Amino acid sequence: MNLINIYCITSENHNYLNSLPIKKIISGSISKDVSLFPDQWIRDNNGVNISYKNLNFGTLTSHYWLWKNQLDKHHDNEWIGFCHYRRFWIKNNIKTEINIKNLKDNILKELPHFEDGTNAILPDKIILKNLKLSKLLKKGFKNYIRNPKLLFSHKLININLHFDLFHGYDLLNRSTRHLNSEDQKDFINYINSKKSFYPLQIFITKPDILKKLYHKTFKWIFCCEKEFTDLKLEGYGKTRLYDFLAERYFSFFFEKYTKIKTWPYILLNKF
Repeated sequence: MNLINIYCITSENHNYLNSLPIKKIISGSISKDVSLFPDQWIRDNNGVNISYKNLNFGTLTSHYWLWKNQLDKHHDNEWIGFCHYRRFWIKNNIKTEINIKNLKDNILKELPHFEDGTNAILPDKIILKNLKLSKLLKKGFKNYIRNPKLLFSHKLININLHFDLFHGYDLLNRSTRHLNSEDQKDFINYINSKKSFYPLQIFITKPDILKKLYHKTFKWIFCCEKEFTDLKLEGYGKTRLYDFLAERYFSFFFEKYTKIKTWPYILLNKF
């Protein structure tokens, strides 16, 4: 079995987190009263950081901190994983209901040795389908004008259209202008052909893969910042725009560059 170094990205302090065998990163530490958090929790405004960008970058500020300050301290053969304060990787084939009281006993601590070369663990994909007509008319008017068939066929729904509806028209398209030549064509095809993606930015992988992911992602995202200086990043769909862009790119990256195995996680609704 292989031990996993799990980092939990959180913007809130919950007592149950202290008992879990994971490292806690305070997302957007610079904007919070960190004295309210346990001293052993990681602050993402230490060292080389972009914590001040957290409002629009969300969890990316914690990923950036780990990339610049911690990643080189991990050995190449280690597994590094990420979860959120409500979503946790759990052991496979658990048959009991998981809650705060038994989470510590059921949280994923190690992975088996994969003979097939698996080097990335992801949650199940979300399937993009059955968008309500009212939502399409309200948020997707420009898409409808461009392609009226959208109103009559859910088969036309893809990652690009979904992003238009929930995060802003043409923003994902505009972002592709700034991707490197190695990925640009493949990513454009991905967002316009795929009807599902790996969500949430929770994953487990190896340091060398993580370095490549971070290098590509942040080079692109910083260019997107300049592209979208004309936007008012307000409301749920736009405030964390760069986090949402990265979520789609992360899914694409893992599909293109890794061998994936899906794994269960738990969403805590009560804590």
